[in-house]
Amino acid sequence: MNVQADFKLQKEAKERDSILRAAWFRKISKWNASQLVFLDESGFNWKLSRRKHGWGHKGEVIRAKVKTGRADNLSLLPAMTIDGYIACNVYKGGVSKEEFMEFLEQDVLPKCQQYPGPRSIIIMDNAKIHHGDVHPNL
Repeated sequence: MNVQADFKLQKEAKERDSILRAAWFRKISKWNASQLVFLDESGFNWKLSRRKHGWGHKGEVIRAKVKTGRADNLSLLPAMTIDGYIACNVYKGGVSKEEFMEFLEQDVLPKCQQYPGPRSIIIMDNAKIHHGDVHPNL
């Protein structure tokens, strides 16, 4: 087994650790839903919805125009609370660490309050773009 595959297995095992999971559930049980802001990016492409096959009644000819060529990949970056979205941006291509930090600092944090107020806890996954320097004034 190569080093990268071994690291991936160790990471997966850590994520499935029942003791760590129980500690996480104890921690979040103390939070109120109004305190939480969820961030997670999604990627999509308009061609994902294109059908390659059609349906019609037996003996009927189906005529449809289908655009050819490439389609741009897009990324959706929303910030969601129990009351709905507080910020949402769409980016061409993937979201870089710099774009994510800019979204966080300019679009999300101004709509948040200090802990333990509403919108004071930001929940996100462990994607590489989420790893950035913490600013002393935040």
